[in-house]
Amino acid sequence: MTSHEHYLNEVTRYDENIPRILPNSKLFFSTCLSFIPDTPLSILELGSGTGYLTSQLLKKNPENRITCIDKSPEMLRLAGMKPEISTCNLIEGDITTSLPDGNFDIVITTLTMHHISDNARLKLIHELYLNLHSGGKFICGDVFKPENDWAEQIYRTRWETHMKETGMPDVRVQETLSGREKAYPLIDTPHGFYKKMKTAGFEQVLVPLHYDMFGVFIGFK
Repeated sequence: MTSHEHYLNEVTRYDENIPRILPNSKLFFSTCLSFIPDTPLSILELGSGTGYLTSQLLKKNPENRITCIDKSPEMLRLAGMKPEISTCNLIEGDITTSLPDGNFDIVITTLTMHHISDNARLKLIHELYLNLHSGGKFICGDVFKPENDWAEQIYRTRWETHMKETGMPDVRVQETLSGREKAYPLIDTPHGFYKKMKTAGFEQVLVPLHYDMFGVFIGFK
């Protein structure tokens, strides 16, 4: 199997792997969704992938007007195959260089921001602040790193145990752990991310969920 074939295989299994990769995944996503009102809203979803969260946003209110952006055409293709997502605007693009035009009531992103550099992250959060309507919210559920290596090793061990207990093959577990190691220089600390949100203009920032290496931040404009 070529590296591209392996990638395509992982993409097609992305939705079913989320509970294996993300401990307490139901709590993680439900926390993000709980800060979104039930009224119809204009929503921008960054790094929407296969539409895993998009489907849940539409279940919350089918009249939500959702714009999704992701740089993976394969993931967007899978998202587009889901009937409930047919009303969404799916855009292939890089969130660090081009955001969709317009202003939104909600900007939401999950498991995406840790893939970009520190400077790009600060610039993007500032742009998102400007793209929100007054009274809007920026909701970010993501991967973080602790302030020291001692805590990191404890969290990684707990994470590895979770993945194995949920039936993930050992080869895939090691690939996932290796992926965190490679991405580690890009990953923010919770304190660092909080400071970026405040610097970007969010006067009120809430952290309703933080466990091990995962957390949810809410910025209120």
